[in-house]
Amino acid sequence: YTYRQQLTKFDYSICLAAALGYMMIHQQDPVGLMTFDQKIRQSLPARSKRTQLGNILALLSSLKPQGETNVSGSLGQIASMLRHKSLIMVFSDLLTDPEPVIQSLHLLRHAGHDIILFHVLDEAETAFPFKGAVDLKDPESGENLVVDADGMRSDYLETLKEFCGDYRRECMKMGADYVELNTSMPFDKALLEYLSQRQARF
Repeated sequence: YTYRQQLTKFDYSICLAAALGYMMIHQQDPVGLMTFDQKIRQSLPARSKRTQLGNILALLSSLKPQGETNVSGSLGQIASMLRHKSLIMVFSDLLTDPEPVIQSLHLLRHAGHDIILFHVLDEAETAFPFKGAVDLKDPESGENLVVDADGMRSDYLETLKEFCGDYRRECMKMGADYVELNTSMPFDKALLEYLSQRQARF
């Protein structure tokens, strides 16, 4: 889904992951990639060679959003697969029950991994610009719901604020980075947001 028919949040996440992968390989840091929906689907072991960037870009360009995702279960799989302490970047809209996701993030932190959680939403999900009766469709389940946009806007935005705030607080408590993004934000601003947060911590 995308409100302005530009990049979807899925495409936005792919482009951001590609940019960060390029930055890290340019610094000769080993970079790997795991993709998931209900479970881990593809995995590239971490490498620092220049050819790794081509492998990462090829895999990212082949990805298509497919059905529902199990963020917490997939993070649990990642925890069992990693043998060395790593920096883990997670790209997700996190539109699922937050409690098991937070528990899985705690598991990764307990194992000694650093975490950067990129919370990527569509700009319409953060601003809710709709008016009147709106037919909303869940892109994962396919279910439709007709809502009164004007009547629910205030409650929706307050709920979203609390939802994101809970993730921010939990990440802060466990020593993880939380970066809230939406698809209207230019990539350079998104990267600066990430870099400024990292610099503030270290």
